[in-house]
Amino acid sequence: MVSVTKRSKVFYTSALSAGILAASGLAYAQSPAETTKKESLTLEEVLVSARRSEEGAQNVPVTVDVLDTDGLREATIVSTTDLQQNVPGIFLGGSGGPQNPLYVIRGQSKGLIGTTSPAVVSYYAEVPQPSWGSAVPQYDMANIQVLKGPQGTLFGRNTTGGAILYSPAAPEHEFSGFINGTLGRHKQTRLQGAVNIPLIKDQLAARVAADFHKRDGYVKNIGEGDDLEAIDTESFRISLLADYGALRNTFIYDSFSSDNDGFNIHPQTVYEPSALNQLGIAEEVKADVERLKALGPLVNDSAFDQHERNDRITIVNRTEFDFNDNVSLLNLFGYQETDLDYAPNIDGLGLYKSPAVEQGLMLAFGPAYQDSRTSIVKARLIDKTKQLSNELQLRGTAFDSRMEWLLGAFYLKNEPDEIGQINGTTVAQTQYETSIPGMEVGYTNGGAQHFFLTDESRALFARTEYDLSETLAVEVGVRYTEDEFELCLGSDTKPQWLGSDPTYFDEAACRRGDTDVIVNSAVVTESSEALTWTLGLNWQATDDVFAYGVLRHGYRAGGANGPIFSGDLASYQTFKPEEVDDLELGVKADWNINEIPVRTNLSYFYGKYENAQADLAGGVTTARNCTPTGSAQPGVDPDGDCSSSNDPTGGAIVFNIGDTSVKGVDMEVTARFTQSLTVSVNATVQDADIDKIYDQPNAYIDAKVSSAIPFLYFTNSVVQANVNYSIPMGKTAEELSLNMNYYKTSAADKGDTDIPAYDLVNVRADLYNIAAANVDVGVFVNNVFDEEYAISSSISSRALGLDSFVFGPPRLFGVDVRYNF
Repeated sequence: MVSVTKRSKVFYTSALSAGILAASGLAYAQSPAETTKKESLTLEEVLVSARRSEEGAQNVPVTVDVLDTDGLREATIVSTTDLQQNVPGIFLGGSGGPQNPLYVIRGQSKGLIGTTSPAVVSYYAEVPQPSWGSAVPQYDMANIQVLKGPQGTLFGRNTTGGAILYSPAAPEHEFSGFINGTLGRHKQTRLQGAVNIPLIKDQLAARVAADFHKRDGYVKNIGEGDDLEAIDTESFRISLLADYGALRNTFIYDSFSSDNDGFNIHPQTVYEPSALNQLGIAEEVKADVERLKALGPLVNDSAFDQHERNDRITIVNRTEFDFNDNVSLLNLFGYQETDLDYAPNIDGLGLYKSPAVEQGLMLAFGPAYQDSRTSIVKARLIDKTKQLSNELQLRGTAFDSRMEWLLGAFYLKNEPDEIGQINGTTVAQTQYETSIPGMEVGYTNGGAQHFFLTDESRALFARTEYDLSETLAVEVGVRYTEDEFELCLGSDTKPQWLGSDPTYFDEAACRRGDTDVIVNSAVVTESSEALTWTLGLNWQATDDVFAYGVLRHGYRAGGANGPIFSGDLASYQTFKPEEVDDLELGVKADWNINEIPVRTNLSYFYGKYENAQADLAGGVTTARNCTPTGSAQPGVDPDGDCSSSNDPTGGAIVFNIGDTSVKGVDMEVTARFTQSLTVSVNATVQDADIDKIYDQPNAYIDAKVSSAIPFLYFTNSVVQANVNYSIPMGKTAEELSLNMNYYKTSAADKGDTDIPAYDLVNVRADLYNIAAANVDVGVFVNNVFDEEYAISSSISSRALGLDSFVFGPPRLFGVDVRYNF
């Protein structure tokens, strides 16, 4: 690893920028003909579908960031983490690894556990993705759009934070395609490609795309299992486009599979007093944490053989029909099957001899458990779901096209994939070793919880935009939503052995309360409804200046905690919907300053949230000498029965903390100084407050409410800058494109702890169409200065006594070769 001090890092970054600028000046001085062309410098128009139809981003009344095909390639976007470092104001904290991203916009996300609805929904070809296992493979994409602020009037599910739109490349009626190969550090090999196949001239076409990606793990694992953070994914997509006059139909079948040995979690801080003292292992853990920190975040000592697997099938069918020039119909059908299974070492630590746990195991299971060793927290999540959705839109124009209108209906159902297969979460288990042959390693039954969730959402919506004049328009949207869920949940009655097939625990057993495999089981139902709306005023002041103001009322459905609570926790079995009133004011403008085109986009946002949903960690019975009182005891027992068997899953509970607010500014400045040089700087600056904390009927929760997390991974400021220098290369190549990307984020708040601030520099160089042979070659280096940085938190609990972080990748480099045909 190359060590670069902060001072030298700033020097090298500045030197690189200066080098590009100097090269630009030299090229400009050597190209007199370019002087006469200076007046023709322009910034490219960016097309978005933020309002469900294609239009210029500079005329859309919403804060939206877009990366098109070229932008995705030149930023070397291959994962959701790469997306975060190219779009300010979005945080992608791991909710269980790369295959289970947690999207955060303006402080809004989803609970880390249980049945919380997401505040930010990702969409694939405009079809909403499931809450779990929603990572989208980044290949053959037309663009990725990030919409900030409450959504729902036009897009699928109601959200209070935003939406992320992944748009795969569509079939075309001309034969074309590409093949791309990548070789990189840690034996990275990637082969991807796509081909357009015209089947019937101008009527029927197919596009076939595939991606095969492998890389060895860059985290050395000196414990059980292979090295971590490897990549092993296979993706395949076939799209069919049928175009017959007024009728247009696009069908997509997408298959994705990922299988690796887990992700890197590294312990950082030990807190006392905590549960570690209760277990009698605080000193051992502190020594282990110091040992691991000395080894560095790219060395892991796993307590068991971790894994992360995700298999997903997605089917999308989009049908469009034009009745006439003024009225059209759209039907969007989606079906997805998700099979997600991962077992991370979420505390980042090993096993320890705890007298308290050893005594409990011996009492429960016999003397064979003498000299057993136990963990702090391990985890496994298995989620097998199927999701069906359908959206119907009727849209058109009226009054000589002065009015655009849309009427729509939306339906979604997400449910367990099969009776007889486990579906839900198995989390926060205590791992132990025994002397029983064949059962040397196992999980206790103290926290193995299962959820079998059927979630349905129905909505009717309408939206219209009316031109009051040639420059002024009013936009109104309204949506009525009903959300229902039915949840069977319970706990294992026996240990689940590591490596065993857990499917013995199925939904049927949960529903019939089969005490051979389940305890404390029950069915919980909850429903909610809301009327949400949008009211906006759009002003096209000039051809190049667009201003807007929009008021939005948004909504996020309620949910449930598990297992079945009793006593003082009973009222926390479910939590209410969250609602937001949001104001956004924006100005988007293109200028010509001294013959240099400059784009400035600025938006101010302010949101007030009622019944804000918050995560609370550490809700577990911790004292060995706990005396049942029937009432919650602060710091000792959350429900009054002194039993850990019905404590909240993983010690985490979601509840309505109170009223909160978020305000801030999104900024974008882009300038094209010459035909060759373009510089852009983007930033988000924001602040969040808890305006009012509701009285809590539970003394245990009331005492801990100050450590609750209503704003998960909230960052006060993010800055992203990009320098692009492109020049023609004559007969050598059509163009040489140099890109430098800089990303800086402030600390990300997660309750009791902060994910430290960090900054990164990525560079890339591409030669396009070398020797007119349709061959492109690119060289990239990500994390140029080999920074060590945490991208999210795995465990963050002072009550438990530990902070463990998920660390980002080291310096990665490689070469791309693409053949276009």
